[in-house]
Amino acid sequence: MVEPLYVRPVIAIGDFLPIFVSAALILIFGLFYAGMVTLVKMQKLKKIYMYLAYFFWILQIYCTYFLTMKIHSQPFTVKAMMIAMVAYLMVPHIYYYLITKSEERYEN
Repeated sequence: MVEPLYVRPVIAIGDFLPIFVSAALILIFGLFYAGMVTLVKMQKLKKIYMYLAYFFWILQIYCTYFLTMKIHSQPFTVKAMMIAMVAYLMVPHIYYYLITKSEERYEN
């Protein structure tokens, strides 16, 4: 018999709902963050709403950390998830910057 390379800890039945809800909230808060950043950059919303977008990003980080703790992730996985969240903070800004620079390049 072959030994498994990695054995995941068993998740308690009582933890299913918090895990499911936190995973869903990660998607919802990410959607609100990306949408608000986009609308503020397009000047469809006032700049004050950018703070609300960052608040949604902080909520997303909290839910991601909560999820990794509930599913008993390894420390490396927790660090990788947090690095991904920092990258998710930067991506909409970089994307908008690249779009505006490319528009300026082709307009001139």
